[in-house]
Amino acid sequence: MKQFTRIEPTTVQQVGDKFKRQVVIKHFRTDDGLEHEFTTFNKEHAQAAAVLALTPDNLVIVARQFRPSRERYVEDIPGGAVEAGEDFEYAARRELLEESGYQVGKIRYLGKYSWNANTNLTSHYFLATDCVKADDRVTEQIELDQGLETHLISIERLIQNACSDNMTDAPIVLMAYDALMQFSVSKHNIKKD
Repeated sequence: MKQFTRIEPTTVQQVGDKFKRQVVIKHFRTDDGLEHEFTTFNKEHAQAAAVLALTPDNLVIVARQFRPSRERYVEDIPGGAVEAGEDFEYAARRELLEESGYQVGKIRYLGKYSWNANTNLTSHYFLATDCVKADDRVTEQIELDQGLETHLISIERLIQNACSDNMTDAPIVLMAYDALMQFSVSKHNIKKD
């Protein structure tokens, strides 16, 4: 297997007006003496946090929002950038509140995922239960301006979204799958008096 060693120069280009992103061009040399250039996206070592949040009756809180790469709306889980020095769990809680107006009841870490071979972004995923609406006015104006709408969907629909390209955070469904199946079964087995 070839050994890749990073070499300089590294070029960083800022793109976008309102929602700034970085394009990072990295250079590597392999042990056979060849040099390779790779274009990557997002700031190096960028971190994000997202939360698959369930209400007390096991409905999934999603942020229906426009995604320019798909040129349509999808039903994503709430999440976003982790600020410098911010704890991953705190960021997940903050993003849920900012995007949906819901507060976390219980929360647990599921794991991390690096999106693809060309991104510098690592997402940290959480599963939250017993989430309740805090205030309708909590959702940030910048989110509302982009057309974000909060919806509650079934666990079954979340899984369908992950299997049909109707969300961008599909890996979290696999990470939480066993727990989701338990919540789905318990919801259907509730006995009525």
